[in-house]
Amino acid sequence: MNNLKYIGIDVAKNHLDIYISPQNKSKRFKNNEFGILSLMEFIGKPQEIERIILEPTGGYEELALETLASYGYNICQVNAAQVRAFAKANGILAKTDKIDAKVLADYGTKLPCRIYVALSPELKILRKYINRRRQLLRMIVEEKNRLIKEKDDEIILFIKEILTSLTNQKKLLEAKIIAKINNNINLTEIKKVLQSIKGIGDITAAILIADLPELGKLNNNQIAKLVGVAPLNKESGMMRGKSKIAGGRRHIRDTLYLAALPAIRFEPALHEFYSRLKLNGKPGKLAVIAVVHKMITILNARLRDFYSPAQMSRAFL
Repeated sequence: MNNLKYIGIDVAKNHLDIYISPQNKSKRFKNNEFGILSLMEFIGKPQEIERIILEPTGGYEELALETLASYGYNICQVNAAQVRAFAKANGILAKTDKIDAKVLADYGTKLPCRIYVALSPELKILRKYINRRRQLLRMIVEEKNRLIKEKDDEIILFIKEILTSLTNQKKLLEAKIIAKINNNINLTEIKKVLQSIKGIGDITAAILIADLPELGKLNNNQIAKLVGVAPLNKESGMMRGKSKIAGGRRHIRDTLYLAALPAIRFEPALHEFYSRLKLNGKPGKLAVIAVVHKMITILNARLRDFYSPAQMSRAFL
């Protein structure tokens, strides 16, 4: 065992609870710039720390995550459901901020996790644009559903005005997303690799660039699990259940599912693969998911070949 520290941080809107293992020290700090600087003074230098573990909390973790990563700390974002299951497996049923921080530190000492790499300013802005576009799409669907049900002419007019505004904002954001990539040589080259598969348009490529920066840097099985298209076996004794997909980044999977539909039509290799699955009795949706799996594997290999050691060391990656 080494003498390095493992630190769990439970993130809330206004404060950060930390626990240092194996020193068994804990403390609360404000979730602001001054609080995070005080936190760093308390935990010590990056060289003294093996890793810091925290959960995503809908954006409240961003300041701590980005600040700690920029100062050279090894920091991991871990799945909240997995951490909760880990706590229950260790008999920890109580849940407080202090306990959660200790559980996160313990999780880090016993289980591997992927080190977070800070995004470049360009990718941070691109991700914000894409997140906002995703919010707009949800609102447009909600308003369209209301429009279908509404009978009052005045309310219908109000809904249509909102729909027009939301649609215009979505178009503006899409133009900004495309321009952000086209104005960056490195991102433009990555987009070309992604669009080497027919069916991947400018927005799909942008989503992959911003929300799946690990593409081309992991092995095929890891990237498939990250997207949530790796089939998971279900077996016990003599029972052999059907393999299913689970977890992963659902919005990436949904985006690639839509891209797979034209890819099946216009990419000969994917068309042949899909047709073979259908002939073997695979249901349509499962066959499309299999195509998504194949697409992400192909893109992962092509981007891995594309990246040179010099490119891999650039901050935007």
